[in-house]
Amino acid sequence: MKRRARAILCGFTLVLAACSPIVTVHGYVPSDADLAEITPGTDTIETVAQSVGRPSSTSLLGNREWYYVQTTIEQFTYNPPEVTDRKVVVVSFTDSGVVEEVQTYGLEDGRVVNLSPRVTPTGEERAGALARIFGSLLNFDASSFVAN
Repeated sequence: MKRRARAILCGFTLVLAACSPIVTVHGYVPSDADLAEITPGTDTIETVAQSVGRPSSTSLLGNREWYYVQTTIEQFTYNPPEVTDRKVVVVSFTDSGVVEEVQTYGLEDGRVVNLSPRVTPTGEERAGALARIFGSLLNFDASSFVAN
């Protein structure tokens, strides 16, 4: 009787464990208290780097914007992972390196962008290895045989 009760208790525990999500957090976003210490118009790139750290992403052109991104993902047992929270903090700088503004965005501010994994193949990708080797070896034109 005790074995049966123990087995039922173990089975029930496994079922409950399977129902709890696996939560993973990727990235880093400074706390609200740290962000409150950043003062637009007075803080610079160096002071922001010292107080909250450097971001993992910056703007493509120059060092005008810093992006701090944190994503929370939940996954239940056999279901695909689902993004449950995303926070993006953008610190904008002027050309002289002074903080212009600090903006915070959430998951509700974003929009879904469908990316296509398809890639247009080039002619070389379709050709086999031997076709590429022999094609380049036997690629002559008449002007290469005529002396100038």
